[in-house]
Amino acid sequence: MDEFNPNYSVNEKLRSFTDMALREAHKRKKELVEGTELKIKQTLKEKEISLLENAYHAIQTGTRQNRRELNEAVSKALVDGKRKMFDKRRDIIEDVFKQVRAELAEYKKTTAYPMRIVENLLESIKIIDDSGYIVEACPGEEELLRKIVSETGLEAEIKASAEEILGGFIIYGKNKRMRMDCCFLTKTQQAREKFLEMCRIPIEDGDLLDGQ
Repeated sequence: MDEFNPNYSVNEKLRSFTDMALREAHKRKKELVEGTELKIKQTLKEKEISLLENAYHAIQTGTRQNRRELNEAVSKALVDGKRKMFDKRRDIIEDVFKQVRAELAEYKKTTAYPMRIVENLLESIKIIDDSGYIVEACPGEEELLRKIVSETGLEAEIKASAEEILGGFIIYGKNKRMRMDCCFLTKTQQAREKFLEMCRIPIEDGDLLDGQ
């Protein structure tokens, strides 16, 4: 270094100024880089939190939706299962009582049927104990009832029932207004109720099945 050089002091000052400027620029650059990195990290963190929150809400919403869909599927399966069970029981009931009606029709062709009419008629009259009677016969069996009443010597008016009663009769006292139901329809309905109880089907459910 030439101390006698007149430019020495100026050169040193210039170099010193340049070094200081470079150091300041480097420091400023470092601060800017660090600030930018910090800002980027903060933004990424906030974005990550936002994404996590959105994901959580999406999962919660999806879970509620899945739970609702699952409950709906289970409810539908239960309803369908109950419907199938009712349909099967209804088919069983229909088959059983279709057979019952067929057997009743065959029974009415036997000699035991008029004998049963006589027994039920005498028993009913003993209970009602009136001076006159009205007997509703199964449509088409009026003559059979007239013959039986004539043979027993009873005072009774015979007429056809307004509805199908499957067989047997319904008898009324003219004066005492008492009534005895000895028709097969009533007996069949009573048997049906017992059958439903045996199958553990409430009577109202059995009625519902018949209406479907």
